[in-house]
Amino acid sequence: MISTEQGALTAVTEVARIDLSCGSFDALSASHFSSRFPPHFHDTFAIGVVETGAARLHTRRGEWIARAGTILAFSPGEVHSAEPLTPDGYTYRMVYPPLEILRDLGIYMSPEPAAPLFRIPVIEDPVLGHEFRCAHVPLMDGATGPEPEQRLVNGLRNLVAQYADPRGQTECSQADVEVVERARGYLRDRFSQPIRLACVAEVCGLSPFHLIRVFRRVVGVSPYSYLVQLRVNRARVLLCQGSSVADAAYTCGFSDQSHLTRMFKKVLGVPPGKYVRSVRRSAA
Repeated sequence: MISTEQGALTAVTEVARIDLSCGSFDALSASHFSSRFPPHFHDTFAIGVVETGAARLHTRRGEWIARAGTILAFSPGEVHSAEPLTPDGYTYRMVYPPLEILRDLGIYMSPEPAAPLFRIPVIEDPVLGHEFRCAHVPLMDGATGPEPEQRLVNGLRNLVAQYADPRGQTECSQADVEVVERARGYLRDRFSQPIRLACVAEVCGLSPFHLIRVFRRVVGVSPYSYLVQLRVNRARVLLCQGSSVADAAYTCGFSDQSHLTRMFKKVLGVPPGKYVRSVRRSAA
């Protein structure tokens, strides 16, 4: 459990590693969260429900207001930001299942989402939101067995069946998407190394300035911001596997431990040490 004083109320963030028969992934519960999340993305799906308060969310596709009962549904790699709209912040619950788990369950069969899976990332459906909450609470509390797992799987299945866009369309041109995929592949393959924008642009056959414009148009952030997020996501995995903060910083291309700590907290809302302690306590 991670607690921080924010105004009159105490913000509490709990992180848990959920081990199900279909695989393992992170879950999170945040109460009275009143900090702003800058643009970021996850390597996994990020799906959850707002319980109280309200937040404004931004993606490349637009702006939405999420209130109590609203479902949040972001695909892997979908850049989004969030800011609270109430003085006491907002309370929400999330799960982060990887694409492979949804594919193995037969919920989503594409090997890789070329575009966001869901038609919109903020969905007004109080009934389905209640279903997610009822599945999430016992799993966060450490419940095991087929019933809580099946409730979550049913919720994911219903969400995809009702709100997925089977066309997986993007408003960007195919040429821009292909260029950005080339750039993202280059960054993913070399995220731990020093990378010059000019080298990425040369691989893509564009000038650095043109690459930045195209990358922002398709992804929503600059190539550099995307690279930092890649490094944070990889460091998060290493930390959960037992690496020290210093080792994770070195392995993932950060200049030093403090650099990783600053970026980790900016992207995920908590410092790396507190995040790992919270995950380990939930697994104990």
